[in-house]
Amino acid sequence: MVEEGCMKGIDEVYGYHNIPNFDEGDIRVCEGPFFARVTVVEITVKGQGGHGSAPHKLRDPITAASMVHQALNSIKSRNIDSRQNIVFTICNFSAGHTFNVFPDEAIMKGTIRSYCDATLEVMKTRITKIATSVAEGFDCEAVVNLIDMYPSVCNAPEPT
Repeated sequence: MVEEGCMKGIDEVYGYHNIPNFDEGDIRVCEGPFFARVTVVEITVKGQGGHGSAPHKLRDPITAASMVHQALNSIKSRNIDSRQNIVFTICNFSAGHTFNVFPDEAIMKGTIRSYCDATLEVMKTRITKIATSVAEGFDCEAVVNLIDMYPSVCNAPEPT
């Protein structure tokens, strides 16, 4: 709709969102973007499952995915300028269906919340590189899917 012109002639847009930590009835206004853009992150670590009694005969996607998850936590502190406002979280991690069989894959899902296009691109590049490289180190494969849920509404400047 925006691309077809529904915003022509509009100078300002105000959004309303319920925030539980604000007092009831409070209305707060700020200049610039307040809520970040959301990018969904899905990482599937593929291995080769097998019986829990013979872990030497398989490629364990759970251990590989666990190590990927740990390594991903270093991106913000080691690759992103501390003045950039970006949040990356993995909120779902699933693998297997029973107690004695390794699955063929482990799946992680989460989000990146960002304001700056350049910072988001760094984050996406690092997520993909770390996931694929760490998984490969465990003789597994990582497939990274990054889905921008909303187009960029702001291209915040990089800090100088």
